[in-house]
Amino acid sequence: MKTLQLDRIENPDFSVLAINSHVKSYKICWSINKHLNTNFIKVKSHKVETNTIQFFDRFTFIDIKNDSQYDLVCNQSPSGYLLGSHKSVNYFLKIQNKLWQSEKQYFIDKLNEITDILLIFELNLEKIKSLTPFILNDKQN
Repeated sequence: MKTLQLDRIENPDFSVLAINSHVKSYKICWSINKHLNTNFIKVKSHKVETNTIQFFDRFTFIDIKNDSQYDLVCNQSPSGYLLGSHKSVNYFLKIQNKLWQSEKQYFIDKLNEITDILLIFELNLEKIKSLTPFILNDKQN
């Protein structure tokens, strides 16, 4: 199987929030579900192939009504980090939502109300070396 790496996407159709929290991934999803009336569910782990194969816990919420998808991905696996340049970040929340710019501040404010979330900020995707870690392949394993 041939693997291609995307170094630069001109206009990514997604945003990524970085989340710091000391709780387990299932608990942070439970808190988000409760607080934001979402329905994050555990799906197949996010598989990343670099020098080694790494698997990162992943939870997904698909909002059909708003044509949106939210993916919470752990930044750390037993064999390394999804994004090594952000080792202090525990989770990344990838958001594919056409209404994101108009809803962004409300969404971040609601997440900040969750006591299990210590810090949340939007990643500047232009400063990320590669967006490949955020390309989620649903046909993995």
